[in-house]
Amino acid sequence: MKHSCRLYGLNISSDLPLYQLRRVPAGGRIDVEVLLGSSIPRNDDRPSGRLVLHLETSKQQYTVTEVDGAYLARFYGSCDIRFETAMSRMTVLPVQGVEFSLLSVLVAGTALALLLTMRGDVVLHASAVQVDQGAVAFIGGSGMGKSTMATLFCARGALLITDDLLHLTSTEDRLTCALGATEVRLRKSASELMSRFGTTPGRRSTGDDREALATMPAVDDDIALEAIVVPIPDKAAAAGSTLVTRLSASDALLLLSRFPRLLGWSDTGAIRRQFDQLADVVTRVPVHVAELPWGPPFADDVVGSVLERLGMSLDRLSSLPKSTVAES
Repeated sequence: MKHSCRLYGLNISSDLPLYQLRRVPAGGRIDVEVLLGSSIPRNDDRPSGRLVLHLETSKQQYTVTEVDGAYLARFYGSCDIRFETAMSRMTVLPVQGVEFSLLSVLVAGTALALLLTMRGDVVLHASAVQVDQGAVAFIGGSGMGKSTMATLFCARGALLITDDLLHLTSTEDRLTCALGATEVRLRKSASELMSRFGTTPGRRSTGDDREALATMPAVDDDIALEAIVVPIPDKAAAAGSTLVTRLSASDALLLLSRFPRLLGWSDTGAIRRQFDQLADVVTRVPVHVAELPWGPPFADDVVGSVLERLGMSLDRLSSLPKSTVAES
């Protein structure tokens, strides 16, 4: 069964379900095809070819190599993914015995982040929400609260633009956000956060043992990015102690460069291009650090305090259209 969706500005046809609810526009040309290949034995050797990307923590996470313009991404213990030279097709070769739900997470996140980056697009490690006609992005490393902040904002009426991966497009006068994930994936606190919604969002478990909440999605593509917030959670901070500080462009560049969506780059061209892109972002969009009292339970004034310090208002949330998107 083929699954189709529009994700990060791409029209995608996939053999794997990606659990996204944004339709491919009628008559829209497919930009990326995701094929499911035959199962393969586990292979913990690095693939041959020019090294592009390698991440190793307590164990090997992934390696990406390039041969004649085509790329192979090896997610150790999970799958190999082969990208064609034109980056318009990826073939997923699952390791024998792996759960396909995990492959869906890898394709919708890391694999598409790699595809967009190698195409030269601007990709940030961010969740983003729509406030009135503009977007606020939450950028940070894993576990810093990007998805939690997006969920807290959505519980107060914001619309979800994307979670964990933000694809930006540059025009002469602004940077705009492509619509991405229609769920926020949470490691914990899902139950406490769900209780903040007037209408309980859908909830499911993901292949990487997180809880995904289907909050109200944004429906307008190319929403202008108005502010970037780096959350700094502090479990010891008292309620009402939210502190938001705007950074200079140089300080913002140094900070945001610590949080790439993909870690472990060896490709110098990709590194240089991403640095230049980030330098452009921080000169065009204000970047703030938000020191936040953290839960659970979460203080009721966190969203209002952040918006106030960004020069925004909760009134802007109430004006958003509560539209829905249908499953494709």
